[in-house]
Amino acid sequence: MKELLNGTISSPLGFKSNAMHCGIKRKRPDVALIYSIVKAQAAGVFTANKVKAAPVIVDMQQLRGNTAQAIVVNSGNANCCTGKRGERDAWKVVEAAARCLDVSKADVLVASTGVIGKFLPKEAIIKALPELSAGLGFDKAQETAGAIMTTDKFSKQTAVEFEIKGKRVTVGAVAKGAGMICPDMATMLCFVTTDACISAKALKKALASAVDESFNCISVDGEMSTNDSVIILANGLAANELIKQGTPEWNNFTAALQYVCLKLAKMIVEDGEGATKIIQVMVEGAGTKKEACQAAARIANSLLVKTMIAGENPNWGRISACVGASGARFAENKLEIFLQKKVVYKNAMPALKTSETLIRLLKEKNINITVKLHNGTYSHTIWASDLTAEYVKINTEYN
Repeated sequence: MKELLNGTISSPLGFKSNAMHCGIKRKRPDVALIYSIVKAQAAGVFTANKVKAAPVIVDMQQLRGNTAQAIVVNSGNANCCTGKRGERDAWKVVEAAARCLDVSKADVLVASTGVIGKFLPKEAIIKALPELSAGLGFDKAQETAGAIMTTDKFSKQTAVEFEIKGKRVTVGAVAKGAGMICPDMATMLCFVTTDACISAKALKKALASAVDESFNCISVDGEMSTNDSVIILANGLAANELIKQGTPEWNNFTAALQYVCLKLAKMIVEDGEGATKIIQVMVEGAGTKKEACQAAARIANSLLVKTMIAGENPNWGRISACVGASGARFAENKLEIFLQKKVVYKNAMPALKTSETLIRLLKEKNINITVKLHNGTYSHTIWASDLTAEYVKINTEYN
């Protein structure tokens, strides 16, 4: 597997895109179109929040057919908590895009991100669709990445290529996200493109596995969004032998997809609203996978741990408190806690005589927290950001 320099959603064969300003935001590009030149196999993973935005509801219905050819994305408006009107507005965008692109209505998906509780200005989006469609190109990926951003400070794209029985296969992706980020997806949109020839069943399984090991393993603020969507289109233009679930080829494809998703997930953490640090929380030796996840999530989502890291304050006792409150089982006299690979708690006692060493280590941008429960063989890792006053400022002003 090889990561491509400046890889984008147009790195795989047959994927065009375009972006423009339609009026949802004041001046910035706010609507984008992603298009495969042929119908593609498609799959999606969506928010676990019971309050789901209209585009999520629409896409979940559309993807029952396992195919898609286009995705219309807007930023600045989430089209969420807008009731049946919001769903009708999303369907109107689907219908208009299908007409402009001369594709089946069943093969158009939509996605939205932005402020919750405001009706979608569908007329502005629909009015922009002819220009968006006419201007589709293989060189518009950077503009597309910018158009889907909200509070993001930078755009997020990547791509990799690998071989399947002599055929070159490419996976590319673009994502947005910086706030409302929590394990079980995040306030994020991610669109993956691939020219792989793969069965619908194998594609669904690969995407679910990749999301579980990437976007479900990040945290900025512990908040779960209503619009989270990860959608993949596989158009088969690489002309490889059909990939089926459980084969070595499927394992290679899943590894590439997971690599792309994890890279973008880490970019989201790095771009967390007000973030200054990237925190890796690893829990080892849990009795069950669930307990490993519980302990890691409790630490990664702790406001006290996040602010401790932000302030470069070696108050590691906050970590032990999180472990104890997580529900994960461990023997108190066997619990070990490490900061930056330095043991700080062992045998139910502090393991460092001085905090000066940790103060120096916590000045680094990348912070590693490792907890060893010594109660089994299961482990789990979550990547998180710290929590600063800037996060509060951003979210008191966001509207």
